[in-house]
Parts: sequence; structure tokens; C-alpha cells
Amino acid sequence: MKLLRSLAWLTVLLPALVPVTGCATVCPAIAWINFVTVAVDGDTPNVSWVQLCTPEACSRATERPAPQTVLPSATATPTGANGLGLPPGGGPTVRRIMVEKVGPDTWRFGFEIDSPGSVTVRALDAAGKTLAEKKVPLDWQRVGRTVGCGGPQTASPVTLRLSTP
Repeated sequence: MKLLRSLAWLTVLLPALVPVTGCATVCPAIAWINFVTVAVDGDTPNVSWVQLCTPEACSRATERPAPQTVLPSATATPTGANGLGLPPGGGPTVRRIMVEKVGPDTWRFGFEIDSPGSVTVRALDAAGKTLAEKKVPLDWQRVGRTVGCGGPQTASPVTLRLSTP
């Protein structure tokens, strides 16, 4: 009888206990891209491309990039074989910076699950000569998902001003 009473209580309490043990946050294993837009202003007719660099990598500098689109630092390691972009041992991954021209004087840069604190932007002419360069801090705002699970962010737009000759 005592066993039956214990089982009865267990069946009454079990549904109440399951939600308590299931309160852990479970984040989907989905990657995202954080974006920043760079606009050039001023004397822009000679600007062919805008390049963005972090201390670990640079975006490509032309519309027809070479196969290697990042410049890893000495401390960066290649993407690990675990398929998650994490190298063995949890060290830093190579940053990949995507770029697309979205307007006559505007470029958009993307970072895979990364939001660097500052970047260097430079305007280049057709021969690759630097016309203007500026180091800027980036201010990121979350635009999706949650603080606990992470998610996409967008940085405040950056303007690179070219002086008139």
C-alpha cells in the first residue's frame, strides 16, 4: 500500500518536475553574420574599392579576389575539423571578412559570428593605391535572437571621407 501511495504521488508530481528540469536554454546550432556598412564621401571618382581590416585579417581588395581572401595573423589557426569552425583546443579561428558593393560609394562587410571592436578601412584606386585610410571603433547592436544564444548584430555605419585634391 505504501508503494502504491508513493507511486501515486510520483505520477502527480512528475509532470510538475519535468518543466523545472527542462529550463536550461537550448540554442540552435546556427551561424550568423554581423554586418557593417562603409560609405566613401568627398572626392570619390577614383575609388575602385574599399577594404576593411581587423588585426587578424583583411577583406579582399578587388572585385575579382584571389583564392585567398583573408590574411591570418601568426596566432590564428585554420578552421578545425569539427565542422563548427572551432580549432582543436579552443584557440582563435581565422576571421573571414566578406564584402559586397551595395551602391556607387557604399560597401557592406560581413563577419562570421564575429564583432571586432575596431577596424581599419581604406579606399583604393584601380591600381590598389590607398586614397584614404582610417581606423574606427565599431558600435554593435543586436538585431536578432537573444543575449543568451547570441545572434546577428549590425554596427553603426562608417563614413570614410576623401579630401578634394
